[in-house]
Amino acid sequence: MEIAFPDVPEYHFILRGLYSDKFASYPKFQCEALTEFGDELTADVAFVPAPIAIQNSHNYLFLRAGNIFSYYSGPQILSAQPDVKELFVSNDDFVSEYYAKILLNDVTVRKGDGFPAIMEPRIAMLRGLSGYPKIDLYGKWKSVANNLPFPLYSGLIKKSIKDLRGIVEGAVNASIKYALDNSPEIIKDIATMYGIENIEMLKRVMFQFINKNTLSISEDEIQSLKALNREMETRGYAVSSVMF
Repeated sequence: MEIAFPDVPEYHFILRGLYSDKFASYPKFQCEALTEFGDELTADVAFVPAPIAIQNSHNYLFLRAGNIFSYYSGPQILSAQPDVKELFVSNDDFVSEYYAKILLNDVTVRKGDGFPAIMEPRIAMLRGLSGYPKIDLYGKWKSVANNLPFPLYSGLIKKSIKDLRGIVEGAVNASIKYALDNSPEIIKDIATMYGIENIEMLKRVMFQFINKNTLSISEDEIQSLKALNREMETRGYAVSSVMF
């Protein structure tokens, strides 16, 4: 079974047990870390930016395990001016360009380093960008979804293999628990992989975004995905019902 996931530290942590073949009781998974996603998914199982998940919900069901939400912030705009018409997003940011287009009006998003910039909250934490004026999109998200968490990444399984959903969710849960039980070693390994010197900050980021709701999605998180679905529909995106 093929699993596609974004090439970010958090998903290497979440899926380490699966792509290391630690569980003889589960099927073999072919895990591939991708540096970009197209709008149309093809993998049996995929962990993708939540807006891409919404766009593919006609062919996929949402998984209850392996999702990443933020309860404290959304993508952050680094700009001295609140009204921006052009933003730069780095090549290792999978989320921010979608939310700029969904939550902001008439903004152009360009790939690459530049200013003003927009970045995922997890990236902003890792880079420790102090001294820059920031505008957090969490405020705009709250106007759409009250105090619901901000969807960052969502897990999906093809509807054609929906009978395997429970097995996949169990395997992802086992992989997360394996990573949590072996976190010091795994986090150091991932820090080396990405050239991250501040291991304590990487650990802080991991445990802010990988938590009990990553193991099993909460009702608030389900409602936040439905709110995103409604907002995307309002913005003219082709969407269907969010189904678990």
